[in-house]
Amino acid sequence: MIKKITLLFTAIFMFGEIYSQTSYTYTGVYTGKPRFQILTKRNNATLGIINVELFPNIALKHTRNFDSLVSKSFYDTTAFHRVIPGFVIQGGDPNSRHGPKPTWGQGQAGQPTVNAEFSAAKHVRGILSAARSSNINSATSQFFICHAAAASLNGQYSVYGRVTSGINFVDTIVNAPRDVNDNPLVKIEMFVTYIGSNDTIPNPPNLTTPINGATNVDTLTQTFLKWNAQSDGIIYTVNFSQDSTFATGTTTLNTGNLQFVTSSVLPPNTKYYWRVMTNNGGHFSVFSPVWHFRTLAPVNDVGIKQNTKIVEQALIFPNPSSGKFTFQNIEKGNTIEVFDISGKLILETIAKDNSAVIELEGKDKGVYTYRLTNTKHEVRQGKLIVK
Repeated sequence: MIKKITLLFTAIFMFGEIYSQTSYTYTGVYTGKPRFQILTKRNNATLGIINVELFPNIALKHTRNFDSLVSKSFYDTTAFHRVIPGFVIQGGDPNSRHGPKPTWGQGQAGQPTVNAEFSAAKHVRGILSAARSSNINSATSQFFICHAAAASLNGQYSVYGRVTSGINFVDTIVNAPRDVNDNPLVKIEMFVTYIGSNDTIPNPPNLTTPINGATNVDTLTQTFLKWNAQSDGIIYTVNFSQDSTFATGTTTLNTGNLQFVTSSVLPPNTKYYWRVMTNNGGHFSVFSPVWHFRTLAPVNDVGIKQNTKIVEQALIFPNPSSGKFTFQNIEKGNTIEVFDISGKLILETIAKDNSAVIELEGKDKGVYTYRLTNTKHEVRQGKLIVK
């Protein structure tokens, strides 16, 4: 995969212009995400326009480098010289203006380099990222646009923008007839123009799981903190702490995913607080309202009933199951409660005999917690797995 977007830096002085050593000419403060139009042509006929926006608060140096190059019309008549369906289109090499085709993608000696700005932003369809050699700090003018998600590139290449419209023209380019080296048979040129700034401030995400105030959140499996995506969210920042003010003992993680997974083992009967902030590449949102949950208490400290004690476990079969579970070794009058992974009570019933059938068909696949309480307040609990 990496080889497909590697730049090879060789001393090529005879083909095309040598790019000036000067870089980062724009030193002002961005008000948001600078926007650019990439006009594409083949045989002087327009293929279409790809609009992109860049992410200065994720990769400021790469944003400034691209912006500076555009201000000098650097990209005009350069080519998308490599097209790989299901992966990327890559372009921006000055050799592709006038140089022989075998030199396209090799770069020119003397081009200023940009240090890596790896982040939690993911290489999903439409993401714009910096091509480089095996040296992580070797990015220059070449960039690629993801035709499809490329998880193998995450954390290895510097994401600094995304397509906002015209992704269908990325599809057109990536499917162009090509040779064995993935070079289009007919040159596809680009002309890049600055068209303004997207100054939108994102909203904080809406938290969903565990529900606010949830109790009995399982400590023996991973705890998933989930939220709804914001349409322009690129990276989410999660605060997680036992301190409601987040002043001490706070874990802060950035994730490009739409869920954050905590340690697989959390202390039992402990209250946690969490909140999430959206980064859209140009601005941060405020934090979401703070939510909290409490992890599952040890079975001898359930907290619902007093003077409880553990008795022999119930016999449950089949487990895992597609949704129907038979409980045996229980007593008539036992209360059976089932909780989902968020700690929400989803089922409660009273056993009418020394066995009972619990039906979770139609529920999401995963791990559920059950709790059996008899008339003496003796408690049994364990897990049900819906496959």
